[in-house]
Amino acid sequence: MDSKDERSAEDWPLPPSWMWGCTECTVLYKAMKRAPEVVDAARAAGEPGIDYDPMDTVVTTQIRLARHIATDHAQDVPAVDESCDRCVSDIRAKQFPAVLMLEHRARHLFAPPSIAGLI
Repeated sequence: MDSKDERSAEDWPLPPSWMWGCTECTVLYKAMKRAPEVVDAARAAGEPGIDYDPMDTVVTTQIRLARHIATDHAQDVPAVDESCDRCVSDIRAKQFPAVLMLEHRARHLFAPPSIAGLI
């Protein structure tokens, strides 16, 4: 058993050290991690029934980080994870643009498996 086996599908991985050496990765990662707290605070302070995340900030911050990694750090994007249904289906389908497949695989670097598999 290795450390990957010990994590649950909900555990956030520790990003690789090279990400901390990139200012844009650091800024985007911090924004992504703060987004749920900001949205939750707005919901708690506001009225019920209002969409306090109309721009889907939580999702878009993850997409922006994944896009940055896919375009500026493509050589550091992990290989296909054979245990990830999305990684495997992307390869079989061969209809997605390469950058979208790289974005998905980049999400494995910073998002839990339960989230990485969604986009």
